[in-house]
Amino acid sequence: MRLLVIAEGVRSATRDRVFPAGDVTTTDLDVTMVFGTIPRTPGDDDRWRWHNATRGRQIHLRPDNHGTTRAILAYSPGDGLTRLDRGEALARLRTRYADAGWEAPRVLDAFDTSDDVYIDQLAQVRMASWHRGRTVMAGDAGWCVTPMGGGGASLALTSGYVLAAELARHPGDTEAALTAYEAWMRPLVDDVQSLPRGLKHFAYPQTRTGLALRHLAGKLLTSPPLRPLAAKLTQVAETGRELPEIPGGAV
Repeated sequence: MRLLVIAEGVRSATRDRVFPAGDVTTTDLDVTMVFGTIPRTPGDDDRWRWHNATRGRQIHLRPDNHGTTRAILAYSPGDGLTRLDRGEALARLRTRYADAGWEAPRVLDAFDTSDDVYIDQLAQVRMASWHRGRTVMAGDAGWCVTPMGGGGASLALTSGYVLAAELARHPGDTEAALTAYEAWMRPLVDDVQSLPRGLKHFAYPQTRTGLALRHLAGKLLTSPPLRPLAAKLTQVAETGRELPEIPGGAV
């Protein structure tokens, strides 16, 4: 059985060649994110810390297990940063974060020399069908939920297993296998892609008043009485269904 699995990510060029334009819907979420690895400092601990500033700006610091720190600058409304070369993009980013405070100067300085800076304009991908003939989508290429929804890595890993299981369960019948794969994955993906109404405005407040309300809401949601509710609300890519079994002896 020959099968083409497209798992290139949200901007998959192969997907756009194989599937008609009307079969793929890409929605710009109006959020720009800039990622990069920066040196760790004594002030970094083992927690993911972030800071919100007015005009929809976020600064994230997340120490990794390699002795460095992963930094993210994210903001909304987004802009055309992805269309610029590295130098111009970082210069514009520096202007945007000039008065953001906290660790912004450190991150901006480190991005100038970081060798893995990556810029993205968040976009969701939706497809009416994830397969066509002997071609099938997996991961962000078929259903990118973006960091706003979360669960992208879990969905990608799950899709790989489910696809393998259904191919093994339907030997010689590609259509039946891919239809079963979609039927199992679709409810999980649809649930994660349904972003809560107002999430972007909550995550990226524009004014001091909005920022104060966000901080207040954050304190309430992480207080002991509401902590279980917050944990439930932030669970993603979760299902009570059993994964399909791979038949014994299948490769």
